[in-house]
Amino acid sequence: MKKALKAIAFAILLFTTGITAKAQSDTTDLMPSSKIYLPDYDNKAFHFGFLLAFNEMTFALKTVNDYQSIALPADSWPCGPYNIQNTQCLYVQNIEPLLTSGFTLGITSNIRLGSHFNLRFIPSMSFGERRLHYSIGIQDLEGSISTKELTKNIHSVFVELPINLKYRILRHNNVSPYLMGGINPKIDLASLKRSIGYDSNWIEFIGNFVTKRFDCAAEFGVGLDLYTKWVKLGIEVKISEGLLDVVRAPAFIYTAPIDRLRNRMFQVSVLVE
Repeated sequence: MKKALKAIAFAILLFTTGITAKAQSDTTDLMPSSKIYLPDYDNKAFHFGFLLAFNEMTFALKTVNDYQSIALPADSWPCGPYNIQNTQCLYVQNIEPLLTSGFTLGITSNIRLGSHFNLRFIPSMSFGERRLHYSIGIQDLEGSISTKELTKNIHSVFVELPINLKYRILRHNNVSPYLMGGINPKIDLASLKRSIGYDSNWIEFIGNFVTKRFDCAAEFGVGLDLYTKWVKLGIEVKISEGLLDVVRAPAFIYTAPIDRLRNRMFQVSVLVE
């Protein structure tokens, strides 16, 4: 995960450097420097548009101390791929959050606060899933340990209500880089209300990985506004870090090693206004 974060941070740095260099160039055929499009656009009080985005969802995970040595009872992994009668105990040997792809749709509203600052409200819906990969050790009655690998998928449909502040750097011809930051309250419509499942005999057991529906995230990112003859296009890269612990299920095999679990999302957006 740390390597992935470093790679994404490096990509953002390259993106920012590239778009800044592009902004200084007067040789583009799409928006030549001799023609200024939408010259009074930024002086208007309100703007509206829409957003299309590609996202990568995952979790920020903090585990309990020395969780690999915690012996869990054999029935703490309901319907797991093992013989419970021949099992003495279970161990979570490793747990790792994975990145998964999704998409976001939204409506943008923009209020001018000054020559450099705008306030934005972008109600959106984000579709995707989060994944946790587990390595689970199974110790039989003779003391031998075998390992099973599995990935737990948590499907999500977030209704997001982000409010952020946009700082626009001085416009150069038809290009204007910017920075943004803010908060994003969100509700996961796909979150399961209960962690109870049923086996083949319709007997209840704790089997679903349940996350809380409500979360609030801090967001920051960089972007580039491109002024064309008809509309303003925005290209934006942002990181969204959840502020709340979202794990809700009772302690069993999937949640026993987790001390704190927060939502994390990376997003590349195209905004049309």
